[in-house]
Amino acid sequence: MTSFSFIHTADLHLDSPFKGVSEMNRSISSELAEATFRTFSKIIDLCLEKEVDFLLIAGDVYDGVDRSLRAQLRFRDGLQRLSEADIKTYIVHGNHDPLDGWAASLEWPKNVYIFAGKEVAAVPVEKKGHDIARIYGISYQQRETKTNLVKKFPVLTQREKDLFAIGLLHCNIGAKTGHAPYAPCSLQDLRSRNLDYWALGHVHKKAIINAAEPLVIYPGNPQGLHPGEIGGRGCFLVNVDENGTPSAEFIDIAAVRWFEKEIAIDDMHIEQDLLTALDKCVQEVRQEAGGRPAIGRIFLTGRGDLHLTISRQNILNDILQNMRELEEGEKEFVWIESIRDESKLDVDREVLLQREDFIGDLVRLIEEIWTDTDKKDYWQALDPLFNASPTSRKFLTLPDADSMNDLIKKAEILCLDKLIGRDGL
Repeated sequence: MTSFSFIHTADLHLDSPFKGVSEMNRSISSELAEATFRTFSKIIDLCLEKEVDFLLIAGDVYDGVDRSLRAQLRFRDGLQRLSEADIKTYIVHGNHDPLDGWAASLEWPKNVYIFAGKEVAAVPVEKKGHDIARIYGISYQQRETKTNLVKKFPVLTQREKDLFAIGLLHCNIGAKTGHAPYAPCSLQDLRSRNLDYWALGHVHKKAIINAAEPLVIYPGNPQGLHPGEIGGRGCFLVNVDENGTPSAEFIDIAAVRWFEKEIAIDDMHIEQDLLTALDKCVQEVRQEAGGRPAIGRIFLTGRGDLHLTISRQNILNDILQNMRELEEGEKEFVWIESIRDESKLDVDREVLLQREDFIGDLVRLIEEIWTDTDKKDYWQALDPLFNASPTSRKFLTLPDADSMNDLIKKAEILCLDKLIGRDGL
């Protein structure tokens, strides 16, 4: 058979706002507003650079059911660049951009195929006058698609597999993906169809679910959209050799990179120690970002003398504002969304538990709450706060067990800071 190559991407979420970010200056805000579009443009550039035969997009092209006209026009114009280079594009829609959402009446480039039927369609791919592959795909008709769409795909016999067979689908494999269970299925479901490659979308973290026979891949979203989507983001370049064997290479393509960093304060004594560590952290992030802007959070951890200093009112906020000002005008900026203090006093908690005074009583009480798996009495104590009125129920929700334990930890740290303070034990 003839060898060929393609790019597999998904979850573009064009025109999606960055979530969990505030207090940006105008230039950085503008950069982030363009991030999804710039990332899509880089995917188009990659297709042209690698001279691939086609591009696969596995759903969630847009961020919402009623997609913006701006996003649709930018998407069409990018695909036009591919069409002019005789590179084909095959698209399915997912839960964020189902077919029943609003779409402008646009003329799409000639080499673009959108799977728009209610059943799986099989589309041959041609190269130099010969069919080289067949793509099977189906889009979501509406957002709430909770049926197993894999069951709609044909089970191919060996005789029917005259061409390399690709499944193009937006779906959720298993139950622990961290995403809503749209079009739920299992790996065995995918294997049972006897296709050669499954080009999937929906899960935002890249993953090779199955390494061969068939090769099953989530490329993840090519541009992180919130602080939880850190690290390299991109798409897969897939090469299929003369024997019909596919190989996949992940290519980092994001226009802006999200990050999280930890800085331990254990060996720090004065404010300058922290400022030096923060500057070093920023330079490391800049280097890791590889020539692109970066945005993220820094967590201060560990135990040390500096804890009481950084817990003082406005200290971290002043440092944060200074760091942001230093990045203004930088093309490859490192914008700190927040500096979060998770450090503690340099005290031995076991010693505190043995003390016969108010501090000892406090730590033992917190220990009792912490180890009480039921915590029924403590939940009841919170009822007046969360259920005082219909209005409070609207804006406040009871914390789950993990959140409750986190609040208990923070309460102990705050109490010990106030009680022990600079006078020590």
